[in-house]
Amino acid sequence: MHLVDIHTDSLILHHAVSREKTTQYALHCHNFYEVFYFIAGDISYLVEGQRYVPEPHSLLLIAPHVFHGVKIESDIPYERISLHFVPGLLPPENQSVLLTAFHAYQSGGGIYYANDEQNGLFAFLQQLMEARLADEAIRDLSLRIRLEALLSQILILSYMQKKASSDIAAVKSVSAVLAYLNEHITESITLDELSARFFISKHHLNKVFRKATGTTVGNYLIHKRVVMAQNLIQQGHTATSASASAGFHDYSAFYRAYKNVLGHSPSSKSILLH
Repeated sequence: MHLVDIHTDSLILHHAVSREKTTQYALHCHNFYEVFYFIAGDISYLVEGQRYVPEPHSLLLIAPHVFHGVKIESDIPYERISLHFVPGLLPPENQSVLLTAFHAYQSGGGIYYANDEQNGLFAFLQQLMEARLADEAIRDLSLRIRLEALLSQILILSYMQKKASSDIAAVKSVSAVLAYLNEHITESITLDELSARFFISKHHLNKVFRKATGTTVGNYLIHKRVVMAQNLIQQGHTATSASASAGFHDYSAFYRAYKNVLGHSPSSKSILLH
């Protein structure tokens, strides 16, 4: 049953509800761009061999010529909005930018965004559907403008998701680097070595490390080694042996680092207060 049906030469939109279970995927491909918005039901979606079980209010983007299809898994009412459009509907100067999200990955599959309710895409789709009620003289213009608004919001969402994914990857990288540093704290460690070991550029490593820890790799190592030496001195080691055991290969460098970090020299009795 179609609740809303818009059909022009450049755009097709259906807001529909189905209640019949299907036994297989209705696989197909086309030369349109597709925005599939899942509202409710019990379905699975297959896109180029990748299976999705969408959550309510989630979005799936399908680029042209991508093989895809849906299977209705039960008789629970299946409600969705499917939007198909050709790129020629968009202004030429904006086409490549507005369609970026559809090509976010080069695997050939769909791009899935779960739990859209907080991102407000449904409101943009509603505005697009309401454009069918506009006066005939401005209906096509209204559809185009509201499609651009929807695609702009999707683009914002794609950038947000990309940043979130990047942040997660950065946290994992920093965690791995920190574990390595603490395991090898007394050894000679260089940024070049870390960069090669963790397959990350020195610039990016310093950037994500500083964001996660508030300091640089070098400063982190110095502070860790100074505290290690302090503990050894408190246990009765001489400053010289503590310096070497903590990974300092030059006593003068150790002495300067110790004073900078702790505010007093290694021989000061005030260390007993720490």
